[in-house]
Amino acid sequence: MNKKIVALAVAAAFAIPAAASAQTTLFGQFKYEVGYIDGSNFLEDKDGNLIAESNDESSFVHSTKGTRLGLRGSEDLGGGLKGIYRFQSGLGNVNGGVSGTSFTLNEENWVGLRSGFGTLQLGRSDTAMKKTGGNHFRAFTDTLAEPSLIPDRTDRADGIHYTTPNISGFTGYLTLEPNGVETDTYWAVGGAFSFGQFLITAAYEDSPEDGKYSSTYGVKDQSNYQVGAKWNFGQGDVGLLWQAVNDADDDVFLVPANFKVTPNVNLRAAAKYVDPKVGDDFTNFGLGAQYLFSKRTEAFVNVWVDDEPGQTLSNSDDSTQFGLGLRHSF
Repeated sequence: MNKKIVALAVAAAFAIPAAASAQTTLFGQFKYEVGYIDGSNFLEDKDGNLIAESNDESSFVHSTKGTRLGLRGSEDLGGGLKGIYRFQSGLGNVNGGVSGTSFTLNEENWVGLRSGFGTLQLGRSDTAMKKTGGNHFRAFTDTLAEPSLIPDRTDRADGIHYTTPNISGFTGYLTLEPNGVETDTYWAVGGAFSFGQFLITAAYEDSPEDGKYSSTYGVKDQSNYQVGAKWNFGQGDVGLLWQAVNDADDDVFLVPANFKVTPNVNLRAAAKYVDPKVGDDFTNFGLGAQYLFSKRTEAFVNVWVDDEPGQTLSNSDDSTQFGLGLRHSF
């Protein structure tokens, strides 16, 4: 895996001088976090998937989840048209480290065109649901706390993605994922409207009954929708996202918030309430602090509580968990 990363970096180094007009950039981030998980003894495979666990145990863990490496670029094609691309791999996992992770292009991987008529991407990218929900309402991105406090519909799709130009504060999104079964396809549509200090978002998605539907977590013939609002008051922001998932059988409410105490210190919090059709309702919440050494480097600490077993790495009710880490982006 290390040889593959070195090869990618060397290729990028040679590509940049040869194609300066294409503005090719090597980018990524490295994140390392240590944590204490109350009420769980777990085992994961090399990709970070939980494969075994038992109750009434606690564990110290380490995580490189959020570590990634990629290439992105653009080329001026004339007449206001640009060719664009992005190849990005997530390298981190829990208790496995970067060295145990396969280098696979498993995140944003697409080629596209951008003009005054909007942006067209062909390949793997965020769905319209994620672009309007997950990307605006994530308080604990790439940390151990995130699985407990992330919006439900935050997947990517392999297919066609279109983003409108910004029209008086409004941006629209469309996703189509062909699945090879007749003309059935996953599709999602959404929009975000920004005015002053406020942002309003909405989205809808529909998955087919048969075939491949990676954007729907393996659930057939499902429709989901969401509405959200966010207020940026200058020194911070607070939002509210409502989602109706599993054919509107489950209601999910998420409230994320940030407050910048100083230019270097940011406090964050989130609460997630889920009212499922089957089972009891539950509430997860978290608190955290970030110290920003610069725009690229930060230290962070998070504490979060899972009211529902299995929401993160815990399988106990009311499990209190802790994480401390560093992150550097380039």
